[in-house]
Amino acid sequence: MPELPEVQTIVNGLTKKIIGKQILFLKEFRRNTVINHTEINSPNFGKIVSILRRGKYIVFVTSNGFKIVIHLRMTGKLIYVVTETELPAHTRAVFGFSDGSELVFDDTRAFGKVEIYKEEETVRALENLGIEPLSENFNENYLKNMFVGRKSPIKNLLLNQSIVAGLGNIYVCEILYRAEINPQVSGKNLLPQQIRKIVKQTKIVLKEAILHNGTTISDFRNIEDKTGEFQNFLRVYQKKECPKGHQIRKIKQTGRSTYFCPKCQRIDSQQSAVSKSAISNQQSAVSNQQSAVGNQQSEISSRQSEVSSRRVGVSSGQPVKE
Repeated sequence: MPELPEVQTIVNGLTKKIIGKQILFLKEFRRNTVINHTEINSPNFGKIVSILRRGKYIVFVTSNGFKIVIHLRMTGKLIYVVTETELPAHTRAVFGFSDGSELVFDDTRAFGKVEIYKEEETVRALENLGIEPLSENFNENYLKNMFVGRKSPIKNLLLNQSIVAGLGNIYVCEILYRAEINPQVSGKNLLPQQIRKIVKQTKIVLKEAILHNGTTISDFRNIEDKTGEFQNFLRVYQKKECPKGHQIRKIKQTGRSTYFCPKCQRIDSQQSAVSKSAISNQQSAVSNQQSAVGNQQSEISSRQSEVSSRRVGVSSGQPVKE
């Protein structure tokens, strides 16, 4: 499935090619590919005024008050063609523009969707997405709060689209390798310095991948039907050895293949760090308890002294008249 860098690569390409173009038609070639959520049977979209990415979704905003939301799913591709050519075998929909150019939605497995909304309508799928990992709001405090009490492995948490939008299996494997964090560690056990590493490496890896036009393992193509190049810079995903020459281990987590280096991403060292932190907290708690006991003893001593003073006052006072 195209992940954030691949979708951003497509958005970058489309922005250069189709911004300002008049949409003449949107033709569906496979049923249930194009879903119209408006009451208008044949929308007059007008021109494309902006193209946005939200997570793994592409959004066209048009001059006549519509937004077109595209999700490529597993194998979807958007191919821009200037002259009339034979359509690909798995064409599911085609946008036709007033200058004769076209944008072809090709999808081998036919899971992808093109959905039409009025601009003011809420798109639930977009509303449910988590924070954008390249935004300033994606920081240590955000992840720390999201991981509180979470027993799930860190890899699963980063793949959760309601926590972080746009990350997928390839990039999470790469991020965790560079951050030197074992993918099986529970989110709640991560230390602040480890969370900082995740934030830093997430931004670095994603920016590098966008710079190289995404990763092509099998299906991804940009709008010119060309492959990405970041697969040439992967360090652990589908590799036998990491850059340091250690053997890569492959495991399954929630049905997905996870690639990591057991030596560079030691789980025992992390558990040790967590244990040290726990011991430090316990020692601090013991110290607080001892301090509390000391305060109680001081208070008892003060009360005893006060009682003793009262007794002395009674014994030295005037006798009580009958």
